[in-house]
Amino acid sequence: MKVIYPVLFYEEKEGGYSVFVPDLQNNSTCGSNLEEAMTMAEDLIAGIVLDEMEEGNKIPKSSKIEKVTFEELEKKLEIENWDYISKFKTYISVDLTSYAEKWGKELIKKTVNIPKWINTRAETLKINFSKTLEEALLQKIYKE
Repeated sequence: MKVIYPVLFYEEKEGGYSVFVPDLQNNSTCGSNLEEAMTMAEDLIAGIVLDEMEEGNKIPKSSKIEKVTFEELEKKLEIENWDYISKFKTYISVDLTSYAEKWGKELIKKTVNIPKWINTRAETLKINFSKTLEEALLQKIYKE
C-alpha cells in the first residue's frame, strides 16, 4: 500500500533542508542535503501513518499540492523573515508495506483456508501468501 503527501522543502542558507508535511499536522524533519531530506521525509511519513494504523485511526487524507501553500505553513508556525535560499513543494510517495516489513512491530500468525487449486497455482507462481494477504487486508481496511 502506498501513500502520497505534498511536502514543503526549504533550502537553508546555513546548509541543508527543512521539510514539512502539512497534512500530518505540519510535522517536520530535515536533511543535510536534498537526498537525505527526501529520505527523512519518507521516514517521517511512514512512521506517522504506520503509528496511526497501529492505533486503529484513519490515515490522514492527502491534500492536492495546489492547496498547500508556504504562506499558510509560515503563518501557522508564526515564522517571520525566514532566511532561506529557495523553497519548493513536491509529492513524496511511501510504500508502507516495505516500511512495515522493515520496521513493523509484532507479527500475528493466522490460519486460513483456501481452495486446494488456488494454493497449488499460487505456490507454482511463488506468491508470498503472507504479503498478499496483508496487502489485500490493508486495501480493504483503508479503502476510500
